[in-house]
Amino acid sequence: MPRSRYLAIGLVVIAAAAAVLAFMLLRPSGLDSRPVDSVPPLLSEPAGVPGAGLVLAPSGLGPVTFGDAADEVLAKLTELLGDPVEDAPQPCPSDEHPVRWVRWGNLTISLPDGRFAGYVSGIYFPPDSPELLIKTTEGVGPHATGQEMVDAYGDRFAWLRQQASDFGDPLEVFGIDGYDPDHPGATGLGGLVEGGREDGRVITVLGGQPCGAAGQ
Repeated sequence: MPRSRYLAIGLVVIAAAAAVLAFMLLRPSGLDSRPVDSVPPLLSEPAGVPGAGLVLAPSGLGPVTFGDAADEVLAKLTELLGDPVEDAPQPCPSDEHPVRWVRWGNLTISLPDGRFAGYVSGIYFPPDSPELLIKTTEGVGPHATGQEMVDAYGDRFAWLRQQASDFGDPLEVFGIDGYDPDHPGATGLGGLVEGGREDGRVITVLGGQPCGAAGQ
């Protein structure tokens, strides 16, 4: 069975940014996937996906902005994407401080303290709903090559370090506009590239402060 069926980028929450990168590579036990019939057919934008008019932005996902109330964000995203396939608490930064995480396909949002605080978009997720092909305002996102990210952002883009992987070659961690996935800030974006800096593919883009400003 392909490894993408076991990986669930965006399924899990982070204790800190290091935990984000680790959890995104291995789906924890106990989080069942539930197929959902309400995901709209892939017909047109915005209500039919792929992308649903959303944008991976430092301030949120386009029509929903970090800091917005959870009920408002969920209503808007459900209107665009259908019912989520996962809605469960995750430890952030510990079992004593769970944060609500909600997922549609390969997109997961975090809702600490009843507010939209962060998201994770990736290419690995359970086969329970369609992939959302969401990009940044610069037109790149998951599946882009590392070089395409560099070309799109220029000096705003930085390779930060390598992250160990359970599947051989290490992952490359990147940040845009000063964002560091190990210490998520209020500006910029970050993520992971698999397969090398030039020819490898972006497997994760994350934005915001998924555990909330106090939980980072």
